[in-house]
Amino acid sequence: MRLYLIRHGETALNVKGCYYGRTDAVLSEKGISQARYLKEILKEVSFDYIVASPLVRAYNTAQIVMEEREQEIFGDRRLMEQDFGIFEGMNTYPKELDAWNEEFSTYRIPKGESFADVRSRAEDFLRDIPSGRESKGEKMLIVAHKGTLGHLLAAMLKLPLDGYWNF
Repeated sequence: MRLYLIRHGETALNVKGCYYGRTDAVLSEKGISQARYLKEILKEVSFDYIVASPLVRAYNTAQIVMEEREQEIFGDRRLMEQDFGIFEGMNTYPKELDAWNEEFSTYRIPKGESFADVRSRAEDFLRDIPSGRESKGEKMLIVAHKGTLGHLLAAMLKLPLDGYWNF
């Protein structure tokens, strides 16, 4: 199985520098242009499976990349970005942010998720991908978020939880 990993295009909240894991932000004009650019780059690649986070910014990126193709895009909640709980929509939250930075692997953001939660979802998703022998030559497009993609890569490489920071 060959995996193609794509992060969604830019949103207005990216520009503001906010935490917005589960906030459903739409693509900005630049984000739409970025997706169209990827569409052009990938136009010759034939995908067997297309899976995207159901959050609109990722799903719409997948739709743009795959427009004019007769393929279904499957939404998978395990590819959603980390739920930043009380940090959603904010760019600072000093007391809790300090605690998160000190104990990122185990700290559960109030009303949100921990890094370990996201890694667990990523590992669960990877278990559902057919092995190399079962899927020789098949190609899967995965459209998700920075956090989720970092955890997918770290899990695929069997890195510890803090291996996320390599990406």
